[in-house]
Parts: sequence; structure tokens; C-alpha cells
Amino acid sequence: MASSPGRVLTTRDAGLDYRELPRISNSDLTRIKEEQVGYQLAASRWATERTRSFGKAFHQHLLEPESVATVLEQLLPDLTNSRLTSSEQNKLDGLMDAVRHDAFCRRYLRMAERGRTGLEAAEAERERVVLFTDPTTKLACKSRLDLVYTSPKRQNTLIFDFKTTSARTQAQFLQSCYDYDYDRQAAFYLDSLRFADGHEWATTRRFRFVFVGVMKDKPHRLFAVDATSLPGFVDYGRKKYRFWLKKWQETNGLTD
Repeated sequence: MASSPGRVLTTRDAGLDYRELPRISNSDLTRIKEEQVGYQLAASRWATERTRSFGKAFHQHLLEPESVATVLEQLLPDLTNSRLTSSEQNKLDGLMDAVRHDAFCRRYLRMAERGRTGLEAAEAERERVVLFTDPTTKLACKSRLDLVYTSPKRQNTLIFDFKTTSARTQAQFLQSCYDYDYDRQAAFYLDSLRFADGHEWATTRRFRFVFVGVMKDKPHRLFAVDATSLPGFVDYGRKKYRFWLKKWQETNGLTD
């Protein structure tokens, strides 16, 4: 993980893998936290590696269907024989069906498949990479949004983040948003648009961030939490991510 504040990169920089971009991501902040507070303490609040890999497979199938053929080799090296079990595959199919049959999610996923229809038209994009500079630390950062919908005419932007979840009720999924640092993620991603290099979202007046939780077990219910409507949620998440950015500065000797 390295930061190059003096280098300007575009969000569509050809030939660069997202993980290779020399900028700090929300996942990097998780690793910083694990190093600072102790891996076991931080890891106890997160899923196992196999569960994380399954979640990555779900995102790949849902958001990057054109590259499903390589998902196992790229994202699931820790799974036995690099293959999903039949029960995992059935579960994955059930999760995707649940999302694709939901009218709200289906609308924006289809928009993302169509792409931009006009210069000023609204658009939805999957796996959108955004590069930005944090205004407090001046560190170069990056985010990759599952799905972002932008309407220049209405001057609003909506971010979707899909999560697989063990929650069986709306209340349980809401609690998981507090338990797993989702507030930090929401703030980091929202600010990535507000402070994006190139000021692409400079005319946006309203930002919304929605977590969509998909129950891993049947009946694969969907839960939605509008993070921007929760009192203090994003503000507290912003304090958290900037705290860890400053820790990164201190660790790397970048403070005055």
C-alpha cells in the first residue's frame, strides 16, 4: 500500500488493476485497524476467509457477469480445489435470483447494463472506481462502488453496496451495519464522490447510500438500509476513517 499524492490518475486508467493503484482504500483502513488493535480482536468481528471469498464470488457474479469464467481462479484461491461446492453454487444462484427479481435493484442493474444513453442522461455504473484526495490528510485515496446511479438533471446520486448477510430480520441487518464498520465504508465512499479528482460530482446536491443485504440462507430475503437517513451514522463513520488515515500517516512518517 503506497500513496502518491503528486501523481494524477484517472478513474479509467488503462492497464491498471484497482488493487495496484497507489492509493488508500477502505479495505486498507481495515488492515491498518487490524495491525493497530490486534488482528484477532478485529478479525473476531468479521467473517471467515471462506465466507469473505463467497461474498466476493457473489459480487463478481452479480456485478461482473462478463468475467464469471475467471471468478474462481481470481477470487477463490482458498476454496478447496478452487471450486464452489454444489451447495455453495446453489446458494449463490439463490442470492442472485433474489436480487435480480427485486424491482428496485433490477431497475438500476438494468440501467447499468444499458450504460449512458446521452451526454446529460442519467446513468448507472457497476464497479465504478473513484479516485479522490482526502481534504484533511491530503492522502490519495480510492474507492470501488458496487453500483452508482447519477442523475445530472435531478442533481442526485445513489450508491448501492450489496452485502451477503446471516441476518434474518431487518433489525439484525441494521445492527450489523453498526457492528462491521459499515458507517466508515459509507462515509468513505460518499466522500470519494464529493472530493473526486476531476470534480465529476461537483453539481450533485443530494447523495444517498443504500446497503442491500441479501440473506445467505433461504428464503434469501433482501434488507435495505439507507445509511444517509440514519442520524449520525455517516458523520461517525467519517470520524473513523479519518482517524485511521491519520494513523496511516503516523505509521509511514508523513506527519510534520
